[in-house]
Amino acid sequence: MSVPSARIGIPSNTSERPGFSLVELLVVLGIVGLLIGLLLPAVQKIRGGAARTSCQNNLKQIGLALQNYHASHGRLPDGVPQNALRRPPVTVTWMAQILAQMDQAALSEGTERALVTHPLDPLCNPPHVGFSAVVKPYQCPSDGRLTAPVATRDRLSMACTSYMGVSGKQANDGVMGQYPGVRLTDISDGASQTVAVGERPPPDTFQAGGWYARLAPPNGYWGTLYGPDEDMPIINYPPPGERCGGPFVFGPGRTENPCDRYHYWSLHAGGANFLFADGSVHFFRHAARDILPSLATRSGGEVVNVSEW
Repeated sequence: MSVPSARIGIPSNTSERPGFSLVELLVVLGIVGLLIGLLLPAVQKIRGGAARTSCQNNLKQIGLALQNYHASHGRLPDGVPQNALRRPPVTVTWMAQILAQMDQAALSEGTERALVTHPLDPLCNPPHVGFSAVVKPYQCPSDGRLTAPVATRDRLSMACTSYMGVSGKQANDGVMGQYPGVRLTDISDGASQTVAVGERPPPDTFQAGGWYARLAPPNGYWGTLYGPDEDMPIINYPPPGERCGGPFVFGPGRTENPCDRYHYWSLHAGGANFLFADGSVHFFRHAARDILPSLATRSGGEVVNVSEW
């Protein structure tokens, strides 16, 4: 008796194998897409929270550096006066002045040497290599544009910062940007009641945002098309000739809008971080725009419960 060549239990027609139909495949893909859509906002929220925390740590490091600078010099860093010919000249920003306290010893020593040979031209690189040197704690991790030097309108290679000193409410009545620098004992409102530094991303035009020196065109004129850089008030009016209008106050902004360089804002959702004169850091939502002017003065006599914001 002959034995069949096909084994028992195995179909002779191997082309009829089990698998997904087109409808089932579309259903699976739809479910996967739905799950990804649900997870993506959560991942973005986690990343945003981590970037905000890292940004706060940057500001805390800056706050500690300011405290140590004050301990060594008896005052906070000098602001850059409008008249750069003042003696002794101050042509680099407060961020350049605290490099030693920011654990940037080599860059600090290079800046001191550059100020001896080129005291009135901080945009000249070299010797002012700090103009294009990226200092990571001066940059919010939410802004990927700043990880390398950028090209300015005048084709200069410039390193940027996400932070600016707060010079006051509307005038020079704040902590930063004063000449000579403010002493902590001058802050009669209390260091815990006075903001010193806030967030402000540079515009995509990069006509503002350098951390090392006040940006100016080659002819040396600090005009309306450039800045502000090292500090600005909470309520800010652009200089005459600027088409941005004003006043500008704390609120949302866009890097593609160059006029947003005139107010404090951030790339974080809903608000921005601010460093206080006592070294503490607080995240303020945009609803705090009405109380920030009171926190910007060093001796205005205002009392604000910061914990409520």
